[in-house]
Amino acid sequence: MPDINKMFTEKQIELLSCSVHQKPKILLASGAKRAGKTYIMDIAFLKHMRAYKDKGVSFIIGGVTSATIRRNILNDLEDMLGMDIKLNKEQGFELWGNMIYCFGGSNADSWKAVRGFTAAGAFLNEGTALHDTFIKEVISRCSYAGARIFIDTNPENPMHPVKTDYIDKSGQKLNNGRLNIISFDFTLYDNTFLPHDYIESIEKATPSGMFFERDVLGMWVAAEGIVYRDFNPKIHLIDRIPENERVIKYIGGIDFGFEHYGSIVVLAKCSSGKYYLVEEIAEQHKYIDWWKEKALELQNKYYGITFYCDTARTEHISKLRQSPSINARYAEKAVIEGIERIGSLLKQGSLFFLKDKFKKGLQEMYLYTWNDKLGKEDIKKENDDVLDALRYAIFSEYKLGGAGIRLKPRGM
Repeated sequence: MPDINKMFTEKQIELLSCSVHQKPKILLASGAKRAGKTYIMDIAFLKHMRAYKDKGVSFIIGGVTSATIRRNILNDLEDMLGMDIKLNKEQGFELWGNMIYCFGGSNADSWKAVRGFTAAGAFLNEGTALHDTFIKEVISRCSYAGARIFIDTNPENPMHPVKTDYIDKSGQKLNNGRLNIISFDFTLYDNTFLPHDYIESIEKATPSGMFFERDVLGMWVAAEGIVYRDFNPKIHLIDRIPENERVIKYIGGIDFGFEHYGSIVVLAKCSSGKYYLVEEIAEQHKYIDWWKEKALELQNKYYGITFYCDTARTEHISKLRQSPSINARYAEKAVIEGIERIGSLLKQGSLFFLKDKFKKGLQEMYLYTWNDKLGKEDIKKENDDVLDALRYAIFSEYKLGGAGIRLKPRGM
């Protein structure tokens, strides 16, 4: 009897055991290139299909194009099964008394090709390269009793639907207790069959940053040139300000907008030197009177707050100042220095965000990038509305020496 430990890596054995014994409805393998994801998913999918021998049911294989399906899936299946796979005019082939159909799924209208199917299972290769509507349609078509979906993918932006809709829900169970979704994360180092010199060569040849984090470590990181690389949602997103923290003042940042989003953020500064984002407002097509009302509400809620405002619209600042209770000031807007300040706070673990408040800003964190065409001294002016307001607040507080009213310590 062959030694399974000599056939598969530890991570592959873990995935295959889960597939065989727990039979999750949706099984995902996500991570680095050359980590052994597709190979073990081929085997898991074959085992699932074998259970339906001579049932006369249908299965789906989805990929970017027919060429990638052939290269990534069918060639391996031929080697495993010891047979030639020739597709008929409907892009299908027969196996164990059932039909397997292959579909390209990268286009917006790819989902239409799978309408009318009732499938007992599907294998979707390169999940992030497939259109979201195609993935959802395939899943909806797997309605035969016991049907399961297998998805392998390399990581992309952490806001990608494959990540947010499936991987982030790993461990989810159905009401009957059956495992609904589970995801296995692979790094290059999980493939213990790779020679050490090969791994070293990949390490040395892969550019640092996004390429290394995705291709070697299997991490879901934003596109190359992300500005705040030290932002980590597991560290910086929290439920509440810790009880041992003492808030000494509140500071606000305002980025005016109309067609693009306008935004207000409020941060609590604590005696420890740490900052906590406690409010985020981001809206389009709102006039200055609306923003003035919001500023008044926040002024009443957060005693002594100072708002540092975008100086591109000085007339709006003047409008805010018409209310004696709104402390509106011109923001310090130096972009590079401001970004450096925020980046330093993130790396030191001194800037946190309440997860139920930080919504649009969270999306922007993953999309806020340097403008590579102009070099790293320029930022792409997009996906920056909340983060601009954040920068105005933090950098202005830093440069202006803490102007604003300090809160009295508790008990005084």
